[in-house]
Amino acid sequence: MEISLEQAVEIHARALTHRLLGEAPSNARERATDFQKTGDSEGCVVWLRVAECAERLLREKASAAPALDR
Repeated sequence: MEISLEQAVEIHARALTHRLLGEAPSNARERATDFQKTGDSEGCVVWLRVAECAERLLREKASAAPALDR
């Protein structure tokens, strides 16, 4: 089974947010910086996408939480 890059980004973002909660986006950005330092611009871009996806997931979770309290 092959997965797309978008699916891989989402999988990594979900795993990070599950494990690190609000720290997930900054963790992904740190990884992006590490890739950038080694000259891997593609890896940097991918991890920045993971950070953006993690932020989106956290926003979605925060906006859904009040609805669960009703």
